[in-house]
Amino acid sequence: MKTNHCGSRVFARLFFLLWGVLLLSGCQGGVVREDALSPISFQESRGEARLSVFLRLKEPEGPLLWMKISNLEIQSANGWLPLGVSRQEIESLDIRTNGQLLAGRGGVPSGRYHGIRFTVEQAALARENDKVFLALDNPVVEISFPAELTLAKGDSTSLFLTWDTAGSMLGTANLSPWMTVAQQRIPLATDLAYVSCPELDTIYVIRTDNNMVCGSIGISGKPTTIVANAAQNRLFVLARQDSAVKILELTSNRQIDQVKIPLSVKATHMTVSPDGMSAYVIDETGNNLLRLDLQTGIVAGQLRIGSRPKFILYIEELNLVAVSCAYAQKIYLLDAISLAIVNTIDTAGTPDGLLMRDNYLYVAESSSNSVSVFALPGGGKSRLNVGVQPRRLAFGNSHIYIANYGEGTVSVLRPGQLSVSRAIRVGGMPFEMGVSTDRQWLYVGDAQKGGVTVIDLSVNRIVSFIELGAVPDSFIVVD
Repeated sequence: MKTNHCGSRVFARLFFLLWGVLLLSGCQGGVVREDALSPISFQESRGEARLSVFLRLKEPEGPLLWMKISNLEIQSANGWLPLGVSRQEIESLDIRTNGQLLAGRGGVPSGRYHGIRFTVEQAALARENDKVFLALDNPVVEISFPAELTLAKGDSTSLFLTWDTAGSMLGTANLSPWMTVAQQRIPLATDLAYVSCPELDTIYVIRTDNNMVCGSIGISGKPTTIVANAAQNRLFVLARQDSAVKILELTSNRQIDQVKIPLSVKATHMTVSPDGMSAYVIDETGNNLLRLDLQTGIVAGQLRIGSRPKFILYIEELNLVAVSCAYAQKIYLLDAISLAIVNTIDTAGTPDGLLMRDNYLYVAESSSNSVSVFALPGGGKSRLNVGVQPRRLAFGNSHIYIANYGEGTVSVLRPGQLSVSRAIRVGGMPFEMGVSTDRQWLYVGDAQKGGVTVIDLSVNRIVSFIELGAVPDSFIVVD
């Protein structure tokens, strides 16, 4: 069996500099590893299809190895093609810390592929702050796929390399990297999280039992907002550039339909009614709100609303739709069928993300660094200070979590209390969030570090970071 590897502590710019230092600490937690990954820049390569390569360890407790590699390539019928993004260095301790690392990614032509290879420039045993360099048995490492990989235009798929560090050691001074490769196999639609990455035309799928990427789905048109309906076996995806709502079957991850959005509307955010019959789409620059009938594909309602609508929330218990409008500094409550304005709520700052819980509407006000709480359908108002530039809210384990985009923290508060109990420092720019109720995880997308921070809700501490190498947009969990 031949072998393979990829890697790098140095990693990435997908039109931006990915990766500061990975801080895995809660407000009361310790640093798991500050130097786990350090930044590099890269330019994402384009192609008819996209391939992502992730790296895992066969045994986490194997020897601590380090390799410097080059020339990560994939084998087609016409020869070897380079992947545009790849790590230059890899250390098994980095993989052990989070369970998985992104080894490489690139755009490739559609076609059939048979293997992957790379060149090991140097290798060493890692010991504290030192390296004991090893001789290389064979610097060119290649591995054949267990089955032919066929990529069609628009596909986005993932490969998974498993590194046997113990089996890679030849005695005490020689290294022959031993790896196996597997193609993606996404489980049935439970215990999964879906993350959209618009710049890659990709949705990554994460297993919530081990917090590792298990596959990817190609979605053309810059996919942003994702809404899941497990009862109907549907995943709804807003494809901004294609001006469409794309409908996927959860169990097969196949696109089965799409509903076009009028070209006059530049869709920026979406929600879907709980029965899966209607999609509500807002256009931030055009100040528009649409209700799309997902059965017939027609525009069932349209309203010019506020100024700079930012976020839309379906409030099932009241059969209302809430829209936050930034410049107007208002929340509009609309009848979910007619789109008639039922009530208007003034805010003290710029409203963004919304959350409904126990008849209270929570509003993240990014300009005033606060969250306002309104009793619905009509009643009192309260306000509490949180972190800098709160953008999104999520509920889990009897607490409300606020992503403070401007200071790299997640604030924690208990419903009914008017003060924040703690702040979890996640670093970067936390934005969209998702909650696995069954597993008690909070997933926090990071626009700066290019991945997802995982917080254990039972102790409110960070446990890992899921590296994607791209800006995550929307996040949805299907328990």
